[in-house]
Amino acid sequence: MNTVSKQKTIDTQSEQDRNLDYYELAVYFAAVKARDEEFRWEQFIDNLSYFCDQFATHIEVNDRVNR
Repeated sequence: MNTVSKQKTIDTQSEQDRNLDYYELAVYFAAVKARDEEFRWEQFIDNLSYFCDQFATHIEVNDRVNR
């Protein structure tokens, strides 16, 4: 039983790490795109929202495919 709970903890941590990586990538992409557009906060927020939506859609689709 202990091995099973450890594996679930490892799987949960891996999933959390992946989600954090996607968010960090979204922030990076949004900042780069906003910088190319004469960095304005409104553009950065719009870009961040766009990239987060794209990653969320990608994750959702992959979850359905892997089931």
